[in-house]
Amino acid sequence: MQYEYAIQSVEELSNVAQQIVELCSTNRLFVVDGEMGAGKTTLIAEVCRQLKIEDEPSSPTYSIVNTYYSPIYGEINHFDFYRLEDENEAMESGLDELLYGDAVNFLEWSEKIANLLPQNYVRVTIEIAGEHRRTIKITV
Repeated sequence: MQYEYAIQSVEELSNVAQQIVELCSTNRLFVVDGEMGAGKTTLIAEVCRQLKIEDEPSSPTYSIVNTYYSPIYGEINHFDFYRLEDENEAMESGLDELLYGDAVNFLEWSEKIANLLPQNYVRVTIEIAGEHRRTIKITV
């Protein structure tokens, strides 16, 4: 199953985030792909807002993972593997325990840990289609 959105402003991310929130009821792992500046963290932050997370979500680039609490789904982990040196570093962050637990997980720059990913996950792809335009595909 695939959903596709063409958006032209940050305000239009609400519908995309709503679809992802609905998918959280049956999925625990979301791989969010896109080039630098595509809006991966911005989309995840909007999902977190819709999940009623009180903390302001931010990129965990330096800490690898930020953990939040949602009154809807409990623990939410936001991983950013951009600065990862190797897959061992991901394992040291507790990735394996977190990925296979009950938390909902969002992963940025997952290509750096491709060998560690389970077979089943939701892929969210953000493509830059112009200065403020993005095409977002959600593949379940």
